[in-house]
Amino acid sequence: MIKDKYYMHELIEKYYKQWIASPTLLGHSLDCERFYKFVKACIRYSKHRSAKQDIHGSWLRYFLERDLQNKYQGQYSDKLIHEAVVLFEHILEFSQTPFPDCLLEMRDPISVFWQLRRYKRTDVDGKETSYYSDDEIEKIMSDNFGLSWREKYRMQGW
Repeated sequence: MIKDKYYMHELIEKYYKQWIASPTLLGHSLDCERFYKFVKACIRYSKHRSAKQDIHGSWLRYFLERDLQNKYQGQYSDKLIHEAVVLFEHILEFSQTPFPDCLLEMRDPISVFWQLRRYKRTDVDGKETSYYSDDEIEKIMSDNFGLSWREKYRMQGW
C-alpha cells in the first residue's frame, strides 16, 4: 500500500505543515525560512528510530502532490513542486558532504592516515584493493607530518 511506503515523523510533519501553510511556499523570505526549517527537521528527525523512512526528493514529491492539488492548479503547482523537490535534494546533498576534508587541510595525522587506508579501487575482476600501498601512505604521512610522525602520535595514545 502506498501510504505505508511514505511516512512522515510527527516532528517533521509539524514543520512540513507550517511550511505548506505559507501563502507562496517559496516566494517570500519567510516562506523560504519555513522551508529550510522543514528540511533541517527532515535531516535531524529522519535519523530517529521511529522515523522508519529515508528522505529523498520522491518522498517529498508524494506529500506535495497530495497536499497541493487543491491549493494550486496545473502548471503552477507542478512548477512549485519541482522547484521545492530540487531545492530539497540539493540541501540534503549539501548536508551530507563531509567537512572538513582532512586530506586537503592536512592538520590531523590520524584522520589523514585512516582516510588514506579507506580509499579502495576495484580491478577488472571486481576485486577490491587498497588504493594506496603502505609505502605510499608512509611517504604521504612523512612528507606532510615529518619522518617521526608515528612516534609523535604514539605518545599521545594512538
